[in-house]
Amino acid sequence: MNVVHIGLERTGNTTLQNAIFSQQESFTYVGVRNDLYPDDRVRELIIRISSQDSLDYRNAETKALLRRICEDAPRTRPMLIASERFSLEGGADRRFIAERLRDLFAPAKVLIVLRAQTTIVQAQYLKHLSGLDDRIVPFETWLERNYGGIEFSDPYRPGLDYELLVRMYEDVFGFDNLVVLPSELMHEDNSIFQNRIAELLHMPLQAIREVLRRNVTDQRVSRRHVFAHRVQDLLLKDKNLALLGRRLLPRLVYDPIRRFVVGGPRVEAPALPERWRQRITELCAESNTRLESRLNLPLRALGYPVAG
Repeated sequence: MNVVHIGLERTGNTTLQNAIFSQQESFTYVGVRNDLYPDDRVRELIIRISSQDSLDYRNAETKALLRRICEDAPRTRPMLIASERFSLEGGADRRFIAERLRDLFAPAKVLIVLRAQTTIVQAQYLKHLSGLDDRIVPFETWLERNYGGIEFSDPYRPGLDYELLVRMYEDVFGFDNLVVLPSELMHEDNSIFQNRIAELLHMPLQAIREVLRRNVTDQRVSRRHVFAHRVQDLLLKDKNLALLGRRLLPRLVYDPIRRFVVGGPRVEAPALPERWRQRITELCAESNTRLESRLNLPLRALGYPVAG
């Protein structure tokens, strides 16, 4: 049976893609390897599924593209496709995405990895601090712009009511084909996370443990990087220091400068304002409680907002 991993974003996708998905030998993997698409065909496939408008999407063309991507792979291998773009708001309608994935890959198991809503917004803000295109704004301003209403300023965002996403994939693929795991248990030995990933990918549990022990990816932005962006904020809106440096400096000069800027001490996640903690709790507590019960996940113990 095929496997479809849809995210969420900021839930260990880099570790899963680089250290496990691209290294396992039971599936033909379609997705990012070492932070890059292996070729333009894979990138096009992900964009077709996740971003293309329903009036433009052609199922037959997309299936033909998938066949070309997998033409050199052993025919007996099932496929593993992974992209957090499949779960994000801002691209194609997420039910359309789920139905496209079903048409392309069913029968398939669907892997959804969660993260407590109160910390996923902090992680999203740290991503904002490292972004190249937007001016840096305070955390509360960023929250208001991205979760204060039905519109959002970032191109994509993870929705915070996870039950809606889980139930929709349950409807499209079937309850028995869903694997929903909390990312907080990724690096905990003998956790439900490690056991289910080993089972899902037909890998020895010990191999999963060893890989995750060696691969702890800290994607928090560095303090130097934030400082560079604050300097950039003083420039004209369309000026980008990184792109200017890449264009004007030889690689032997640019690469060490970039490594220095993005290295060094990491920025700590900003404290979540109490009024936003309350808003997120009001939005998510009841649905998290239902997910905890239906899926037998320890969400309360892991810090997810729950009712009661």
